[in-house]
Order: sequence, then C-alpha cells, then structure tokens
Amino acid sequence: MQQFPARRALLAGAVVAALVLSGATAAQAAATGAVSGRLTTSAGAPAAEVLVQLYESDSYAYVESTNTDADGNYTVDGVPAGSYVVGYFPWLKPEQYHHQQPTAFDADPVTVTAGGTTRVDEQLFPTGTITGRIVNATGQPVVDLNVDVREVDTFAWAGGRTDEQGNFTVAARPGRYTVSIQPVEGSYQEQYVPGKLDQDSATVFEVKADESVLANETVLPVGSLTGRFTTAAGAPLSNADVNVNTANSYGVTWTQTDENGQFTAQLLQGSYQVGLTAGERQQYYRGKLNPEEATLVEVRGGQQKTITDSLLGTGTVTLSAVDSVTGAPIANFCAQSVCSNGTGTVTVTDLPQGSHTIYLDAPDKLHFSREVTGVRVQANNDTKLTVKMRAGAVISTTIVDRQSGAPVPDVCLDTFLPKQASLQDGYGDCSDRTGRIQVGPLAAGSYKLFAVPQTDSYGRQWVGADGGSGDERAAVAVTATVGQVVTGPQVRLDRAGRITGTVTNAAGTPVPNAGVSVLTGHPGVGAEDATADEHGVYTIKRLGPYAWPLVFGGQAYASEWSGDKPSRFTATPVTVTAGATVTHNAQLDEGVSLSGTFRTPDGTPFTGGWVLARSVDTGDIAGSGWITDGRFTIRLKGSQQIFFTYNASLGEEQHVDGRYLVTQPDGTRKLARFAVPASGSMSADLVVPVN
Repeated sequence: MQQFPARRALLAGAVVAALVLSGATAAQAAATGAVSGRLTTSAGAPAAEVLVQLYESDSYAYVESTNTDADGNYTVDGVPAGSYVVGYFPWLKPEQYHHQQPTAFDADPVTVTAGGTTRVDEQLFPTGTITGRIVNATGQPVVDLNVDVREVDTFAWAGGRTDEQGNFTVAARPGRYTVSIQPVEGSYQEQYVPGKLDQDSATVFEVKADESVLANETVLPVGSLTGRFTTAAGAPLSNADVNVNTANSYGVTWTQTDENGQFTAQLLQGSYQVGLTAGERQQYYRGKLNPEEATLVEVRGGQQKTITDSLLGTGTVTLSAVDSVTGAPIANFCAQSVCSNGTGTVTVTDLPQGSHTIYLDAPDKLHFSREVTGVRVQANNDTKLTVKMRAGAVISTTIVDRQSGAPVPDVCLDTFLPKQASLQDGYGDCSDRTGRIQVGPLAAGSYKLFAVPQTDSYGRQWVGADGGSGDERAAVAVTATVGQVVTGPQVRLDRAGRITGTVTNAAGTPVPNAGVSVLTGHPGVGAEDATADEHGVYTIKRLGPYAWPLVFGGQAYASEWSGDKPSRFTATPVTVTAGATVTHNAQLDEGVSLSGTFRTPDGTPFTGGWVLARSVDTGDIAGSGWITDGRFTIRLKGSQQIFFTYNASLGEEQHVDGRYLVTQPDGTRKLARFAVPASGSMSADLVVPVN
C-alpha cells in the first residue's frame, strides 16, 4: 500500500489543530468566512472522499481541513479573514494545490472575507502509473521497500512501497521520471532503474495520462569497502571524514576513520570516488586533489575491497607581482588571503603536493584580481612565481547626510559606463563608519555613480554635483584613469520615500508577481526591487525624493516604463517625497511578440541560455527569452530600437556570451539593430559562432 509522507504529516497536523481550534468564541466566529467548492477528477467526475486543507499563504501554517462528499463538494467553515492556500490530497495520488499547482509554494492564494464564502473549484491532475517488481539477485521479491519516483524536469516526487510479492504501483502526473530504491539496510544509498548508481545514468520513463509504464528492477549485490588512511609521515589519520561518491560525483555515503585510521562502508556493486577530508585538507584516492582525477574504486557484491592512502606532503609557493604593462613591482598585494604588507612578496604555506589555483588581489584596488592556474607544488620545496596583474582605476568619495553633513556608513556605490546601468544582485564596495568609500579596480572610462543605502532610512540616488537625482542623465560623469585614484563628487543622501500601486492587465485584472523596479536586472539572478502580490499590489522602498522612472514587467506581458513608454529616458517619472508614499498604478499588455532562432553558422540549435533584447537608447533590458532547442520568444513594448546580447549554451561544455554582431560588406563586425513595431509581431534569426 502506498502512503505519501507529506500526507502523513498533514493528517497528524490536522488532528492536533482540531484539538487546539475547537474552542473558538462567538466573537471569533463573527470575524470568519468560509471556503467552498467542488473537486472533480481529471475526467470531470466528482472526486469523493478527498482530503482538503487550508494553509496561511504567508507562513504555510495549517489552518483547517475537511473531506469532499460523494459529489465532490466541500466547505471549510470558521476561517478567519485573510489569504490562504488550498491543498487537495487524493488517496494514492499526487497532492496538488489551487489552481492546479504541484506545491504549496506555487499555489494561487485565495482571499477569505468576514461573513463571506469564497468559491474555489478545482480539477485533479490527470495521472498515469509506474508499476514494477523488485527482486534480489536470486529472483526473490524484496518486500516493504520504498520506491521513489522523481520528475527529471520539475523535481516533482511520488512514492510507494513494494508488497509481499515485491510489486509496486505509483501514480504520477504525466512527465519524465526516474525510479529509485534504497536497498542497503541502514544506508541512504540509492539504486536507479535499471541497476544504476546515480540519476545521470538512469533510464527516464515517460508517464502518460491513464497509461501505465513498467519499471522492473533487480537489486544490485552488496559489497564492502574498507581502508586505512595515514598522515604523510605514516601515522594513523583518525577522525577524518571519508566521503564515497559515484563516478559522476553524486554523494553516496559518509563515514569517519577510527583511531587507527581505518573505515568500513557497505556499498552496492559499482565504481566509486573516495574523498578524504582532514581539517582543511581534502584529497581523493589515490593521492589526487580533484575528484575528476580520482582513481575509481571497484566494489564487487559479496566481496571486500581494501584501499590505503596517505595525506600528500606539503610545500610552499612564494609569489611576486608586477604591473602587466610596465613590469613595475607591486608592493601591496594578497594571495590566498596572505598579504605582502609592502614587501612585494607573499609566501603561501601548507599546500599539498600537486597542481593548485592561486588567487591574487590588490587591497588598494589599483590592480585587478588574478587567478593563476596550474601552479605546481612539490612536497618540502618552495615554488617561486612572478605574476602579472592588470592595472585599474579607483574612484574615491565620501557619503554624508545631505542636511547635517554627518557621515553615513553602509552605503554602496555602483559605477556604470554608458548604457550599462542595471539593478545589481549584491554589493561589495560600501562606505565605512566615516562615510569613506573607494570603488575599484575599474577599467578606464567615464562613469556615472548610483548610491544604494543598505537601510530604509536613506534613499537611492544617481549622484549629482550637489545632491541626488532619479535620472541617470543628471548624474556627474567621473573620468577614471588607470593607475590613479580619482575623487568623485561627495554623495549627499536624502531621506527615503516609497512608491506603491497596483499592476493590472488590459482587462483590469491584477497581475500577481509582476516585477517593478527603477532599473532592469538580468533575468534569473534575483535582482528586483519589488514583486506584486496576489492582488497586483507592489511597494518600492528606499528611493530618494526625486522623480523616478519605473519599469513594470510580468511573465506574459511586455515590460514597459511609467507612462506606458518603452524607454527609461522617455518614461513619465513618478515624484517621490521623503518620508511619504506616493501611488502609481500601471497597466500591462502583451506588446509585440518577437520569435526567433538561435543557431550556429552550420545550423546547429543552441540548447539553453538567455537572449536579451536591449534598448538602443539606454542599454536597459527591454525583454528576455529562454532558449529551448534553438528557439526563443520575447515580448516587447513598441515602438523602439533594440539590440541583442546573449548568454547561451550548446550542450554542457560550450558556452557563448556577448553582443549580437553582423558582418559588414567590408568584413568588419557591427552591432545589429532591430526596429520593434508599435504592434503586431516580428522575427529575428540569430546566427552566432562558437569558438
């Protein structure tokens, strides 16, 4: 019989909650409403005797539950006014959440009002089944064994157990799945059908609605791996961590060495990497520093495999650094967190014998950091190395309160070259307690500064000559010269205000999860000012009291700037007042649909990555599309001029990024520009070489 762990936990929660909540007062009841609806099967028939549960939408805490009747109807009474997630738990089938979402985190919240009844109808997912029989090497059934079924694209999970004949049946939504078991008693090691040690090499089973797919399996025989680890001097290495992974570097099991440096692990028959961690030292059998170079260990069923290894001996690396152009020595630099302190040399000690990567940086920020690979270390020897570092520029300034002149700490500065402004995902250069800040190393160029306070007291600003602005064009341009520290304008901060409003579509329906910001950010990295809630309501904090352009975007809509404009420089700005909240609503539409292909010159389609359409006027991201099988779709606000940048992959090994260029008649390469019409659709077939 199947039993979903999630359901067991929820059922237990329902019992406890019922005991706690049964004593509601009349006053509490008056402030409550109800959720009522009808649940049907994927075929449209009534779904009877299905557990229905409510959770708070912000904390996902359990609230109340009931079961559907013979006609699939249900009602949950006495629900306090608020926002909730509704979950459905059909017996022996996958759970789901309104509206047809696989997890509570993806669910569409519903609102309950005092004295009202919220109607929530739902139709169950269609399902198919994976069936099979699990036997051991002699053909005998393996009884009462967990069977895990995982969707390879969404990581959705379903599960079951074998019966007394070793048979199992697992219901799952249509999709592509792997099937695994954990046959080693006392171990979490998984075996994937058919007879594989990790998901990379497992068979993928396609489940279709109302159909069954067969996944029989024979449990691999179990062997043992024993070994002994010693120090470089030959002494027992006790209490060291031993990590056993598959040949594809998937974790299998973990143990520790005893006082004699010995360990033992029970493993399914197959090939394994064995890793050793002792303090800050890590290496792999036999005597390797990287898992890719590890010697694989073969474990056979019914047999014991014994290995021995020792920690590698250590040596040192002494580094000097010079300017990559002038060759002049660099007195102050750091390598692996060890600094020269003006001596011009750094010695890194206790490096295991083998090939290493050394990281160098300059604390004065006048040289770019450097990664040196392939540094060979020999035990009991010193390797001497001179490293070239590229010179950079530094912008220095102070950050103060505009009214009092007092220094303001914890304010970060972004530096942007023309048409490169974007919302950052994390910050590194921030002011100290005296308000001082140095930003670098920077390439030579003319920069605009964007101040980002890390608390809500002060507002962001483009840094002007005598105060802030919400318009990049009003910011002071600071010329950075390589090898020099240039002083930028003092940053005078004003107190923060807010902007709030509602994002709707053309029909007036709220757009949940719409993104709102004052700058665009690369998709997928989390750089976002605010996200609209289920009612389409957003609030942006930490804005200086200036006129700000706002950008709005939703998954099925074209991004647009305030005033229904396609560009930050043509947007109708929203004026913010310090200490106050101003309201600005936006209405999104689908815009212009841009469909395209992304291929190599020989026609090979790229398999993944992003294509970004950018405004010719500002460089801002006007829209983005994910590449699937060499195709992408982007929704854009018309009319405007765009160019493309990309970050794409061709399989797992080949990656390309850059701006989309086309070859001119004279053989030169030039940035390609495209005109987006005011309405309708357009296409663009992009051909990008792979080096």
